[in-house]
Amino acid sequence: MRRVERVCAPTTAQVGDSRPLRARAAGSAVFLLIVAQVFPIPAHAGERRIEREKNVVEARILRVKPAVVRIFTEVSAEVTVRCAKNDAHVVTPEPDRGSGTGFIIHPDGWIATNGHVVKPVHDGDAEHVANFVKAAADKACGPGLIQLPKPERTARLQAILQDPENQKRVKLTKKLVVELPHKPGAAKAVTSYPAEVKAYSPSIDPDRLPKGGGKPDPPMLDAAIIKIEANYLPSVSLAPSIEYVHLGEELFIIGYPGVVLWHTYLDEESRAEATVTYGRVSSFKNDLNGRRILQTDAAISWGNSGGPAVSWSDEVIGVATFISTSLEGDQAIQGFNFLIPVDTIHALAQRIGVTPQSDGPFMREWQAAVNAYFRGAFSTALAHAEATDRILPGLSDVHQLRTHLERLLRDHPMWDTERRVFFGSWLGIAVIVAAIALSGAFGVRAIRKRRRARRLARAGSPRNSADVVSTRRQE
Repeated sequence: MRRVERVCAPTTAQVGDSRPLRARAAGSAVFLLIVAQVFPIPAHAGERRIEREKNVVEARILRVKPAVVRIFTEVSAEVTVRCAKNDAHVVTPEPDRGSGTGFIIHPDGWIATNGHVVKPVHDGDAEHVANFVKAAADKACGPGLIQLPKPERTARLQAILQDPENQKRVKLTKKLVVELPHKPGAAKAVTSYPAEVKAYSPSIDPDRLPKGGGKPDPPMLDAAIIKIEANYLPSVSLAPSIEYVHLGEELFIIGYPGVVLWHTYLDEESRAEATVTYGRVSSFKNDLNGRRILQTDAAISWGNSGGPAVSWSDEVIGVATFISTSLEGDQAIQGFNFLIPVDTIHALAQRIGVTPQSDGPFMREWQAAVNAYFRGAFSTALAHAEATDRILPGLSDVHQLRTHLERLLRDHPMWDTERRVFFGSWLGIAVIVAAIALSGAFGVRAIRKRRRARRLARAGSPRNSADVVSTRRQE
């Protein structure tokens, strides 16, 4: 007897089609790639910490820097000098110029600095007169005396200098100018202002100390407050007192040291940038007034005088005042510098009825711009920077931040956290919906194939099977 067996060949559904699996794998890969681009994987914890610390330091400096200004003094003279009884000459000697640093303590143009920075235009007329008469005599009378023997020439020049008529014929002209940290050539920028001394205390002068010792009276505090006619300026926040300052506390000093300001190898724009130095409170000392002052290892140089020393709480705790020099006095010794306390600025301001204020329209917009920039919200930061520039056009720090933000948003728009979050949220939703739809489609297809396979297995299908005939002879 012969038996015919019909054996159905397995269908593709029974062994499993690899194409849906590949499609699903590809879809998952695309999904992960998009998520990685929209929501970047954070860096290593150590790298994040270092980057965060860098940002904190830079943000603190940027918040204060626009309020730190340059102060220029100039004293010039027209001297009528008599070399002999009927031999008078009108001479204009080279002006006496100086520079220092100050910081704005109120948006309406109140500025704190050192007393010795503004001394040339506030005090010391007798010294100026003597210097200008000497310069005029050297220029006008010197050539006529050159043929005399040295002792006689010296005596004649001394007589000219001490002549009361020569002392009276000196017309002094004094200028005190404050210059905001501006970008050279900035359009619509008013950055240079004439200033007036409103409160003043001289620096310590050993020649004016009490002969028998003791404290100077009045005190020599080396502080001054000057005024410019301007509004809506950037301003700093003052600490209430150095009572809360600790030994070893970190600080930074902003100023315009002369070695940088007049450096021949730097262009004008670079020289106009303030210099920042770092250090710590290395000691507390008492000066000859009996006043408690701060010692620091932060670098200070000529021209830094009057610059703010800022703590890490963004408050001014002192003012860069005097440095240590060699015994000859011609070489600075860094690492041993001194700050007058912020308490002195408070006392001087109170004397003239000024209350320091750091909250003004400029600072509100500027701090919002800086804070938004460092959290990656570049669009918001740019809007605040533009508002800041409208309040006070031309400041270099505002210009630099605006330029940087415009370049970031143009070249790397997805680096803006606000755009990334907005775009990422909608894209994430779209990806999830698409993934669900794809998964559902693949699931429905798989279910249909399994059902079809079961039906074919029961009934067979000539389209999807091969007949195998096995003939066996059975006896």
